[in-house]
Amino acid sequence: MQAGPFVPSNAFSSLIIGGLIKINGVQVPLTLSKTISKPGKPLLSTVEAFANPGGLLPVRPPSKLPPPGNLCLHVCLEPERLGYGRVGSVYPLRIDDTHQYALPSLVIKVAARRRSDDLAREAWFYEEMEDIQGVAIARCYGFFAAEIESNSEVLDWPGSDADYDEEEVDVRDEDNPSEDDDSSDDPWNPYALTDDSPDDLVMTETTSSWGIFNKRIEESEKREKLRQERRDQRDRIIKSTRADPGSVRSGNEKTFLSVLVLERLGDVMPIGVPLEALKPDVHEIYSDMGRFGIQHMDIRWRNILAAPATDQSIVCPYHGHRHQWRVVDFDLSRKANHLHSRIESAAAGWLETILDGLEEGYVVEPWD
Repeated sequence: MQAGPFVPSNAFSSLIIGGLIKINGVQVPLTLSKTISKPGKPLLSTVEAFANPGGLLPVRPPSKLPPPGNLCLHVCLEPERLGYGRVGSVYPLRIDDTHQYALPSLVIKVAARRRSDDLAREAWFYEEMEDIQGVAIARCYGFFAAEIESNSEVLDWPGSDADYDEEEVDVRDEDNPSEDDDSSDDPWNPYALTDDSPDDLVMTETTSSWGIFNKRIEESEKREKLRQERRDQRDRIIKSTRADPGSVRSGNEKTFLSVLVLERLGDVMPIGVPLEALKPDVHEIYSDMGRFGIQHMDIRWRNILAAPATDQSIVCPYHGHRHQWRVVDFDLSRKANHLHSRIESAAAGWLETILDGLEEGYVVEPWD
């Protein structure tokens, strides 16, 4: 792999990865194609004092990237899982040494079964914030998907050797699902990004608190029934795939697998030590995202990682220096028409709670 400036993030149209799937018990390389992302859902304020002039969402700045390339990225998945959550698992990648272009260290986020919609939405937010990739968020090299055969065994899907540790699963997945959980009802076709998908939920300032609370009470029985149906469906899937671990499912149908290729970042923030020196930088990266109207909606200790140890970090155009931290995980994010100052202050309050807890030696989670 060559030294020098990193290749543009839109240089790759396809991805060949080894170590991700097995067919009949034998590991085989998988070819995936770059695929369209799914626009994130808006968060709209009806209170004039809180919203941008005209109540409009911020416009995505024109891209500074060259025309999309047609390169193929050859990588191999390393077996050490770096993390996982509601949407999928993250693994380091080994890049083929024959590549004739420069790349940072990379990771791959593999969508869990029936979570390709969520990963497609996360990819859209990386695209929306192209100007601060390598500044406040990781560089993103694309969202890729492939159709796979029914006799494929996918790493980390139910029935594989790397089942989730029950006690570490994000509790929001089942016990406290997000409002935007619109996964396909068809468990075998998670990548159903069709024009006739349900309309996006529009949250307003008047319905984001008591209005939503009252609506949840009225619909609680319906939602609980739906959650139970999903749990029963999941249990049936896990039971069937564990009974035949050599295949993802029975029959001759196909299913979809999607991944997001990202720059590898560093560690989480330390616990039990003074953090005054890093607090301003963490607040600044959330301020950077707020300029694009992005509300993270998932501010957590695990989602703020150290910038990579590279001399190719970009100077922040808004603060005039290189940030030491990066934000990840945007599958729950919203693009809001709120004033930048309002988005900034909302993030600042929760950040202070998290940072104060870390200094005291404990981690504060959204569901605590």
